[in-house]
Amino acid sequence: MHPWHSHSRARLVVPLLAFLIVVGLVMGLRAGKQEGPSPGDAYALVARGELLFSTTFTPGQGLGPLFNHTSCIGCHSTPTKGGMGSDGLGTVTRIGRLTATGFDPMIGRGGPIARTRSVSERGLPCDLEPGIPPGANVTSLRNAPDLYGKGLIDIMPDEVIAAGAVGKADGVKGRVHWVKGLDGKERVGRFGWKADTATLKQFVADAFRNELGITSPLAPVDIVPAGQPHHHRCFGEGIGPEDDGGMIDAVTAFIGALPPPRTPLPLPRVAALFSTLGCDACHTPSLPLGDRRLWLYSDLLLHDLGPDLDDKVVQGQAGGRDWRTAPRRGLGARRRFLHDGRARTIIDAILAHGGEAAPAKQRFLRLSPQDSDALLAFLSGL
Repeated sequence: MHPWHSHSRARLVVPLLAFLIVVGLVMGLRAGKQEGPSPGDAYALVARGELLFSTTFTPGQGLGPLFNHTSCIGCHSTPTKGGMGSDGLGTVTRIGRLTATGFDPMIGRGGPIARTRSVSERGLPCDLEPGIPPGANVTSLRNAPDLYGKGLIDIMPDEVIAAGAVGKADGVKGRVHWVKGLDGKERVGRFGWKADTATLKQFVADAFRNELGITSPLAPVDIVPAGQPHHHRCFGEGIGPEDDGGMIDAVTAFIGALPPPRTPLPLPRVAALFSTLGCDACHTPSLPLGDRRLWLYSDLLLHDLGPDLDDKVVQGQAGGRDWRTAPRRGLGARRRFLHDGRARTIIDAILAHGGEAAPAKQRFLRLSPQDSDALLAFLSGL
């Protein structure tokens, strides 16, 4: 079995293993593309990132003034550090305002992420109100995903993902979500439920800003409501980045070092069934990464999944019905499914699929009990 398939879920966070993976990424797959840190420096950065990942931040460290959590591990602890939230849920709420002219993410007016807490609960003066802001008429729960193996997705070449954006049977055609970085260059989005983030470092920086209220060079402006009359600056409401980028670098290194969960190869009969149903049109079993293959069961592209999953939220080029194909790797360890965690079983998640996935769903519903059981057993083992 390929070593990328065989890691035990029960021992995902092992310092030596993390070190070996970071060294492998820096010295192997990235060789010739950029000069990376020495193995010793890489290990130290991962170790610092692991400590920061578990740190309970305070307003004195930049937390707030509005925030959802006080630590990264608050939403990424199950089954181990870097996983999902407790009982499979670690939700936040995206908000916006839908009008006759389109979707407004309410930037600077409490959007696009609602915060549930304030530094005022620490006895610090703050007149900013947490919660869903006035004027918002669209809300969308988002469940925090696990972070295992994200470093490998981060180094996937843009052209590999873009190559999958071709027409397939049943009218399936994934779309690249092109994302413009702070440098003005466009890259292929690959992180986030709507693939609106192109790099793991940006994903981490956005999470620090959105959930903790800690700004950095990659996310320098907080999203607290601005322009409120008679508003006095709250503790933790900085006028510049609260992290110089060092914390973001370290946490990115730690997450990038988390190995992917075990991904067993399917039996030939089940692989053929998966393909016959059309599931592999979006949940592509593997993508090339250097001279190896990364088993994701995802094409990392946007697909229209129909009205039942339309959350009305627009993020960049992704509309309400558009969702990145969620990697199925690690599916068996999850307790909740879909972007909002509404589905408690794999079957519930399948039944919510529509749009491009509707024909595959209908074929699944017509399976014999034996074939259905075989497919679900395989998915539960991923």
